[in-house]
Amino acid sequence: MSRAATASDEESTEWMSIGALSKATGIPVATIRSWERRYGFPEPTRLASGHRRYDLADVERLRQMRRAVELGHRPSDVVGASAESLTSLVEVTRSGASDPREAHVAPLLDATRELDDRTLDRALQLALDDQGLRRFVHDTVVPFLRALGEAWASGRLGVMHEHFASARVRQLLAERRRGYEDGEVAVVCAALPGEQHDLGLHVAALLLAFAGAHIVFLGADTPPEEIGAAALQSHARAVLIGSSPSARANVALSQLGALRRLLGPEVRIAVGGLASAPPGVTVLPSFEAVERWWEEIEG
Repeated sequence: MSRAATASDEESTEWMSIGALSKATGIPVATIRSWERRYGFPEPTRLASGHRRYDLADVERLRQMRRAVELGHRPSDVVGASAESLTSLVEVTRSGASDPREAHVAPLLDATRELDDRTLDRALQLALDDQGLRRFVHDTVVPFLRALGEAWASGRLGVMHEHFASARVRQLLAERRRGYEDGEVAVVCAALPGEQHDLGLHVAALLLAFAGAHIVFLGADTPPEEIGAAALQSHARAVLIGSSPSARANVALSQLGALRRLLGPEVRIAVGGLASAPPGVTVLPSFEAVERWWEEIEG
């Protein structure tokens, strides 16, 4: 929905483009569009030229909405709240926040130990509903996968448990990513030949999709020439390569170098899971770094 501009509106300077609004609030463009479509806020004004503009007065409210969603509240529950109510909600939630490992990770490990898929799925969904997507990824999924790996390495859980939980998490991440398919800037996500571990790539792809990227997901064990071809065909602005500690560094570096030579300098290439990379390839040491990398691309 949008309202038509009046003559006085046309002369007003109290407006922002959606890109400027996104930068001012920290909310991805795709999310702003989704909130507008689903909840009717923010409501843009349409100029005679057809361009849509947003009111500067909405910036602070959107910032508070973002904080509330990051703390686990649903957009549908906060969109109609007053500025004062949003401020109080954020402060109360922060003061009562608990350790996410205690609140969500322990039940996930218990369900994994029992190979209880129904309980595991319910626990994952409960964490997602409680935290909102971005906090769910950072505060539950990543700590859970780390705890799962530690439990397997110490012998407290077996390979069957690790495979069982990884499959459920991978399925959930892929399903959620498909809910954010309206991004305009394509990013190819893939793992190189010989790399079978793509769970971290699924995590990164979901964060990128949530931030507004259009994901072309190729997954594990993909030759560099196929990754390059996919990037060219989809007109991708970036390629994200997932790796793992088990990868042979010299082989991975050679493959990354080959990929870099296949694509022009206008296509960004980054890799996660490696300590170093060839020239023209960015190393991303964390999922937070993935998000910052996307901000640079989008900006």
